[in-house]
Order: sequence, then structure tokens, then C-alpha cells
Amino acid sequence: MIIEPTYGLGNFILGALKYFPTAKLVYGVEIQQKYEWQLKLNLLTQVRQGSRPTTEIELHQDDIFTHQFSPEVLNAVSLLIIGNPPWVTNAELGGLNSRNLPPKRNLKALNGLDAMTGKSNFDLGEAVLLRLLKLFSHRRGTLALLCKNAVIKNMVKALLEQPFRISNMQALEIDAAREFNAAVDASLLVLEMGQPATFVCKVTTLKRPTDITKSFGWTRHQFVSDIESYETTYELDGVSPFLWRHGLKHDCAKIMELDGQNGAYTNGNNELVDIEPETNYWLLKSSDLRSFESAQARKKVIVTQHFLGEDTAGLKQQFPKLWSYLTKNSEYFARRKSRIYRDKPRFSIFGIGEYSFKPYKVAISGLYKEPCFSLVCPIDNRPVLLDDTCYFLGFDTYIEALFTASLLNSQIVTRFLGSIVFTDAKRPYTKEILMRIDLARVASLVTFETLKQFWQKVGYNPRVSITATDFEEFAQQLGHKGEPQKSLQLGLGI
Repeated sequence: MIIEPTYGLGNFILGALKYFPTAKLVYGVEIQQKYEWQLKLNLLTQVRQGSRPTTEIELHQDDIFTHQFSPEVLNAVSLLIIGNPPWVTNAELGGLNSRNLPPKRNLKALNGLDAMTGKSNFDLGEAVLLRLLKLFSHRRGTLALLCKNAVIKNMVKALLEQPFRISNMQALEIDAAREFNAAVDASLLVLEMGQPATFVCKVTTLKRPTDITKSFGWTRHQFVSDIESYETTYELDGVSPFLWRHGLKHDCAKIMELDGQNGAYTNGNNELVDIEPETNYWLLKSSDLRSFESAQARKKVIVTQHFLGEDTAGLKQQFPKLWSYLTKNSEYFARRKSRIYRDKPRFSIFGIGEYSFKPYKVAISGLYKEPCFSLVCPIDNRPVLLDDTCYFLGFDTYIEALFTASLLNSQIVTRFLGSIVFTDAKRPYTKEILMRIDLARVASLVTFETLKQFWQKVGYNPRVSITATDFEEFAQQLGHKGEPQKSLQLGLGI
């Protein structure tokens, strides 16, 4: 029995009839009626040309998320599930006012801010895949679906929490740009159903399916992107002694971000902005974090709060110029669609707290494929802020930030990250990934001489005199492997 869950034009069904002529039943589900009629017309054309299929065909115009499969299908002895589910996210469908959305459930068990922001967004294809596995993974058969690589990764990651009986998973990479004119990384996911569960997916290509390039999945109770590489660096997989934070989020760049130098600033509408200087800070974005030290900033950002939920009404008296500017442009804030701003003080921002104003930081872009941890020092004797595409650690002293940035840029950390990061993700580096770096273990494996060689390689001269004793003291205060510390500030006064 062959099933296609969202058959569209029906090319997979037509191919199945050709290559599996002895199949008992071909069963298709499609929500759009125009595709149902198009496929029926194509089948009629084949009959008129003398190619009459002997296989029974059932076509259903229905929503795959609520469709009730017949007992005959649910209890089939041997199944082949094929297809190409839509490569679109639930947020994109919502923007199109589509009715073909999966039920509104917190499928990934997210809580708090994560459940209200982009982390809760997922592909429609992911929901289709999970529904099919829930219905049929206990039946013997094969599933072969074209999916985004992110969908395959998320499915494998969820296996420990799902009772799916699947094994022999392979992701056969395809050239989606050439085949589908889609700027996305995608593969043909092939797996066996009705088997004892395994938790590893082999990666190969559709052109050379026998050449395994890597395997990803679960090993040593951790989810990794390259199992073989991970085996050489798994000792670094623990808990960061410092808490990683994401940068400032405002969703109002035209008004909140300013360009210019020497006190003359313009906003995104090219309007001159006259506000109190203490209400704005230098801002670094992902594109600014390309070197070991990010010493120059291109933009400033307006800061309306110093902690989450702070009442902004006081700005009117304390900073009248800023208040006038914000109220003049209040329509831009009203357009912000994210639920995180709902029922919050006017002009609220997120990703803000005491940590945002630490004088020294170590920052990384979440967006780029190659990791680069940048040292961020004060500009004009004021802390520099990061935008929400970045993650950072905040420090009170230069020497802590210097050692941390240097250790994170070491070769062993780069190799470790290469074994756990999926570089084809929209945001390869996340807080979850960064919190896995056991910096105490890294410090025990890297010598002070290695750090000096690194500084020489990148052409960096520390701002103060640094000794091996300083590094030893820093490494000792990081604590034991995997034990997070509440405060690790060194008493060096630098």
C-alpha cells in the first residue's frame, strides 16, 4: 500500500503507479480541490493513451492533520509513504491566512519567551512528518519524504521523547536550488518503520547514496551533528560556568537604531534625532563580530528600559527629548506583531537586564556558519550592547573577558562546536549550544603559551600586562567540570 499525504500535482502518485504496478492501493490526501481535479485529469489522460493502472486509487480532498484514515490503511501489512510536504513554516502560512495549519499545540514543550517567539516556529512539513510517524511507525514499511534538513534534524532530536519505531534513517542530500528553485538545504529522508528504534541518521547524497559523509543523532546521551568528530572532543560537553545571554530585541529598527558620529544621528527614516545622550548606547550586530576584538561600532541603539517590565512612564520627566521622539513615532511601535510586547509598558524592549551593561563582553553571532568569539570593550567609557542576533557573556574585568574569548577561540573548542552545531540551520549558534561548552575543562587543556601564540596569530596585543599566574588563577576559579558558578569575577581590579 502506498500513501502520499499532500500529493499536490500528483507526480509522486503517477511515479508510484509506474514503478510499483503490483501495489494493492495508492492512497492520496490533498486539501486543495484544484489539485485533486488536476491529478484525475492526468490519470484519465494516461488511460486514453492506453496506460490503464491496475492498482486501486483513492484520492481524498481533506486536511492531513485531521484526516481519518480507514482501518484498512491503518492496519496495512506493508506500507510505502512517499511525498514532498510543503516547505513552509506555520508563521508563513499564518501570514497568508492559510487554513491548512496544524492544531495549535506546544509540540516542542517550550515555555516562557521561547514559546512566544521564533523558537516555536516550525515547518508544516515537520508537522506532517510527525503525524505520519505517530500513525504508522509501528507498521512495517518504508517512509521516503523530501524535507528540509532542519525538519529531519528536529525529528531525530525528538526521538528520545517519541515512541516511534523507526530505524535505518538516511538523509540523502539534494540540490534544492537546482531541482526546486528553493534556497534551502534539503534531503530525501528514508527510514524503515516497524523496527526497534535507533537514534542515528546517516548523511549521504542522492547521487552517491552509498558514500556516507557523516552521521548525526544521539550518542553518549547527547544530540550531536557529527558523531565521529564528537568522539574526539566529547569531554568538553558539559555546562558553561557563565550564563549566555542574547542581545537586545526591539523590533523597531527604523526608530530605535541610529546612524552617525560625533553626536549627530539619524534614524532609519533619515531624520535627524535629538535625544539625551545617556539614553543611547553603541550597538554591535552580527556583521560587526568578525574579528577577535570588535573595537568599532556603526550604530547606536536607544534603551528605554534597564530591566524587563520596567515602567517607561518616567521617561517623560527624566528624558523629555527622548519621550517626545518616541511618542512622535509611536505608530511604529504599535505595528510590532510579536506577542512579547502585548500588555507591556509603552516602548518596551527585551533582552535587557543588569547583564546588558557589563563593561566587558564576549560575543558571537548566532547566524554565521563559522564561530568567531569577539572581545567587546567599552567605547567612550560606556558599555557596548549587542542586538538579538548575537549571544554574549558579560564581565566586570577586562582580563576575564580576554581569557574567556581566547579559550573559546581555541582549536579544541572550534572542533567541539563543529561536532554539535548544524551549520545549515538558520541560527547555528544558540544559547542551548553555547551553554554546553565546559570552559573549566577547556582551561585545563589549553596552556598560557597556547593563548600567547593565538594572540600573536591574530595580531592582538593585550591592553594590560598578562602573566601565566593570571591565567592559572582564572582557570582555578572556573570551578570543577560541569559546576556552574554564580559569580566568577576576579579580584584583579583590571
